[in-house]
Amino acid sequence: MSEIGFKVDTRLAVLLSENYRSSERALKELIDNAWDADATAVEITLPAPMSSDSIIIDDNGTGMTRNELGNEYLNIASNRISRRGTHTAIFNRRVKGRKGIGKFAGLMSAAEMRLETWSRGVRSRFEFDLTTLEKYAGFPEMPLNVVTNKDKQKENGTRITLSALHQNIKFPSSEKMRQLLIQEYGRESDFEITINGKKLGIDDIQGTYTQATQKVEGVGDIDLRFTVTDQKAAIRKPGISICVDGKTIGEPSFFGLDKADDFPPRLLKKCFGELQADGLVDDITADWGAVVEGSKGYQVLEDYIQPILREKFKEVHGQEVHLAQARMRKRVKERLASMPEHKREFADKAITKILERFYQEPESKVSPVVNVLLDAIERTDYRAVLEHINDAKHSEVAVFAEALDEFGLLEIARMAEQTQSRLSFLEYLEQLCDEPTTLEKDVHKAIERNLWMFGPEYSLFSSNITLKRQIEEFLNKKYVGDRADKRPDLLLNENMHGEYLLIEFKRPVHSLRYEDYQQATAYRNDFRQNTMNEAITVCLIGGKKGGDLPRHFDKEANVKILLFKDVISTARTQLNWLLNELSSGYA
Repeated sequence: MSEIGFKVDTRLAVLLSENYRSSERALKELIDNAWDADATAVEITLPAPMSSDSIIIDDNGTGMTRNELGNEYLNIASNRISRRGTHTAIFNRRVKGRKGIGKFAGLMSAAEMRLETWSRGVRSRFEFDLTTLEKYAGFPEMPLNVVTNKDKQKENGTRITLSALHQNIKFPSSEKMRQLLIQEYGRESDFEITINGKKLGIDDIQGTYTQATQKVEGVGDIDLRFTVTDQKAAIRKPGISICVDGKTIGEPSFFGLDKADDFPPRLLKKCFGELQADGLVDDITADWGAVVEGSKGYQVLEDYIQPILREKFKEVHGQEVHLAQARMRKRVKERLASMPEHKREFADKAITKILERFYQEPESKVSPVVNVLLDAIERTDYRAVLEHINDAKHSEVAVFAEALDEFGLLEIARMAEQTQSRLSFLEYLEQLCDEPTTLEKDVHKAIERNLWMFGPEYSLFSSNITLKRQIEEFLNKKYVGDRADKRPDLLLNENMHGEYLLIEFKRPVHSLRYEDYQQATAYRNDFRQNTMNEAITVCLIGGKKGGDLPRHFDKEANVKILLFKDVISTARTQLNWLLNELSSGYA
């Protein structure tokens, strides 16, 4: 009889095995143990319901020696982290098992357990059952017959066999097991799980699975596989991983959907997939941590993939979005009906955009947004004053003049209200610029519809999206050239004087350099090639001026170098002056 045995009251092993919500979750603990053992492959065999077959979990991890079995594995509730640290020795994985109790999770489904473990070609094997555990209940130790012998069947690894499955407990489902494991291990490239002969994959996620193999011009052959899930639970690390030459590049991507104003952000959590695109190999950073910013190949993929994603989201969740919109529209129907036709059309479009944007948000959050929107559209202050003016024009001149004065007072009140709101906006923008993680796209988003902050003359410009679209859609010309795949962060249409404005944003923490100036003016030159209009003002804006950028920058006319802090400060000064003047006007 071996001296190896359980080191705590054996009844605890049974109690611990009962502490799981389902047999699938209990078995997952054994998969976590394989992960902690630096396994790269795990094979799971699950029996048919009500059969007499066994559950087998077989991994190729580091395995255990006889001494490790006795001193660590069979020492119930022994803290692994205190012995070996928070990360594994080979792959530096974050350890999942912490309390030393998951090893007995299989007893929830079975009455008998056999463990075989290999370490450097030596196998150690023992088995026990619930009857024996009950027999030694109350004793500090239960002896085990551990058999050790050389066995080249495996060099390293562990196999757990669970037999005599409990017929009164729901058998573990392979489908549910897949759903559970894909959440935890779906993004792990060095941990392959096979269940009943099928490798765990993206198609195992509940929902609509799509695969598209295509040759994309400029990128080459791609293989896109993704699932849009209809399950309620959120997916861990949602998005589509980009794989190049077998390596996963950076964080999962949504190919522009995360930046689209008309797409509900919460739906992004319903997508899980992978894109194999070896043609991007020259567009990857040196550390393989991301796709190079401005990559032409990535832009081509975004244009190709985003419509596919939209269509699948519409297929899976379109009906839910439509029903949510219908319920909200029913509640605001009377308010819309009372509006003038031109306001009604605008309100209808705005509400649709809000409902799409806030899809799956609770009604308590969406309703106030819709109501504030309708309140703003419905405001009739001007209408009431104009009606009063219309009535007064048939009276004496003095009465008519007094009515016009009322309009002026209303204008002053509105201007004061707007000025206060703009000052609040500047405070929020300043906070955004002070945040080190703020990107170009963030400040672009915040500023593109608030051009008044650059000065009154800029409020006359209307916003467009990209230089490429400006040329192709407004000038009916094809945009070509060395920078055809690039664009300034913001291009604005011509104002009433026929002038164009082009803005290039940099991060608020970015120091503007001479090459930034060259980039911005190059965009301007590209545009001039496609239009006869020479009146193009370029604004380059960033956090501070770099060393190679002259303090008094007069390199070229119609080029302005701006800093976020200066723009905000100047706008705030102008607004405070205006507010003071308006206050004097009331006196």
